[in-house]
Amino acid sequence: MAFSACKKGSDDPVISLKTRKDRFTNTWTLVKYEKNGTSQDVSGSTYVYAVSNNQTLTRTVEGSIFGYPIRNISNGTWTFLNDDEDVQITFGSSTTIYAIQRLASKELWLKENSGSDTYTYYFVGN
Repeated sequence: MAFSACKKGSDDPVISLKTRKDRFTNTWTLVKYEKNGTSQDVSGSTYVYAVSNNQTLTRTVEGSIFGYPIRNISNGTWTFLNDDEDVQITFGSSTTIYAIQRLASKELWLKENSGSDTYTYYFVGN
């Protein structure tokens, strides 16, 4: 038996039987995010990313604004960069590059630097 993938991100599993692409291909639900190390409130909204292995993804955002329900669905693309240590996600003309902090079968942590702010997003997979 050969192992097909090993640790890339600082918090990745030491050994995985799945490739990084196979682990990234999942339905991810945002459970927490931090801005500059401080937890932010995500209650009242649901963010789900359905990631396909053909480098496409769908983002579904559900919640309410002023008591009115909203649902926004966006289709985009993704690609690994820097020897699979980063992921570039594009929706329309908006592209963001995230550092992959942890990528396990059921956990995904992404870090984004935006100006002077740092955001870390924590997802659980199905």
